[in-house]
Amino acid sequence: MKNIHFYYLITCLCGLVGSTKANNLVIGTPTVSGANLQFTIQWDNSWNTALGPTNYDGVWVFVKRQVCSGAQTWDHSLLSTISGNHSVTGGVLQVDAVTDGVGVFIRRSATGNGNIASSTVTLDLQTDANLIDNFQVFGIEMVFIPTGNFIIGDGVSNNGFNGITITAATQAAGFATAGAYQVSSLGSTGSPSLPSAYPQGHNAFYSMKYEVSQEQYVKFLNSLTFNQQTARTNISPASATGSWPIQTAAPNNARNGIRIMTPGTATTTPAIYGCDLNVNGTFNEAADGQNVACNWLSWPDLMTYLDWSGLRPMTEMEYEKACRGSGIPSVANEYAWGSTTILQATSGALTNGGQGAEVSTASGNGLCAYGSANATTFGPLRCGFAAGAATTRVQAGASYYGVMDMSGNVFEQCVGGRSFDYSSFNGLNGDGTITAAGLFNTANWPTAGGGNAGGITRGGSFNSGAPGELRLSDRSRMDNNTNQSKQAVVGGRGVRIP
Repeated sequence: MKNIHFYYLITCLCGLVGSTKANNLVIGTPTVSGANLQFTIQWDNSWNTALGPTNYDGVWVFVKRQVCSGAQTWDHSLLSTISGNHSVTGGVLQVDAVTDGVGVFIRRSATGNGNIASSTVTLDLQTDANLIDNFQVFGIEMVFIPTGNFIIGDGVSNNGFNGITITAATQAAGFATAGAYQVSSLGSTGSPSLPSAYPQGHNAFYSMKYEVSQEQYVKFLNSLTFNQQTARTNISPASATGSWPIQTAAPNNARNGIRIMTPGTATTTPAIYGCDLNVNGTFNEAADGQNVACNWLSWPDLMTYLDWSGLRPMTEMEYEKACRGSGIPSVANEYAWGSTTILQATSGALTNGGQGAEVSTASGNGLCAYGSANATTFGPLRCGFAAGAATTRVQAGASYYGVMDMSGNVFEQCVGGRSFDYSSFNGLNGDGTITAAGLFNTANWPTAGGGNAGGITRGGSFNSGAPGELRLSDRSRMDNNTNQSKQAVVGGRGVRIP
């Protein structure tokens, strides 16, 4: 039997309501016997709390399989849809299956907090493994956003929603016009309808705890075929070692360190990508920016990553729910951490730059990566950089539920916008499979970025000069086309219905 050793390590920082602590996710080498795929998992500072709405963190785990005969592509491997067919040792965790079998959620089974010791996970594959199959196990840290009423909009932010409460009845009934949500009409010509199937945020969902990191995007690129890589990069995968595939400008532009490590061969052998933020030609060193938020992601880039991962884009309503919390009054001009206080952090003033322990030299309430006037020299910071062992939610810049960097760092990409037909999106999760041409293909996802096409940017970025567009309810870019192409200020994250 032949196995791929996939060692997944992220040193990022997570936020809880009231306190935030560092966490590390480690997924061990997978082994396979028949339908059983086994590996170890551990991470630090996990939580499951019943304070207010029940809220917990967890890991979205999915599997890719390479059959060594034939095309040898990495394809998605479906898992059993019955939770009882999976198991995890230690008595602390549980495995939650999902109805489409695209992956599983692994989380605490009871209230508690602290480090998760190494535990052995056994997953039941829908299709038995052959002796020559290779497997990769991927994990993405997630935060559970529970069902509950919430307020959307603060009633004063630019183009913002008008501060109404979304309830179960609201979700079930939908709206005859989406303009009922807003201070100003959503549509440039009238207000499109908002159907009950549209994810308005009342129902429970999981959100990625962090924005997509550069290491995560590298792992994604390294699982694609040559043709798929071509679609998701700016240069041929056959370009020379050290070439810059993601940026559209000068090398090392805006702190993106993704480079070609091993060139591919046209149409047959894909390239191998790596991180080299310090530009010394040695890849994946400690200071090579693996945990820096990935920028230069267009709408098709992020959507394809989410489809491949089995996730989906969040809606604007879900963005505000994940930040503000259930049953929490809105505060005029608040940021994602629930206050109007903001403190600038930039990549020009760092300790341990590019490392897993990268932090800003500034500290205090509302610390946020914004205000870098030069988007060529400066760039995003490490995912969750502001959180530490003793930081409060406001000091860490965490959302109500512990989702990080929802204001600043890189723009979030959400479903919404001025002229978007809201009735066309029903919130389908990605299925783990993308097209041979390297593009997402889940039905009814907006096909293009830009507020008029359905892919709005929210939350501001490291380059936002004025803090206004970093505010939780600000919709300044409701018809802006920033994310139609690769831009230094745009990244994002995904969500999933349990």
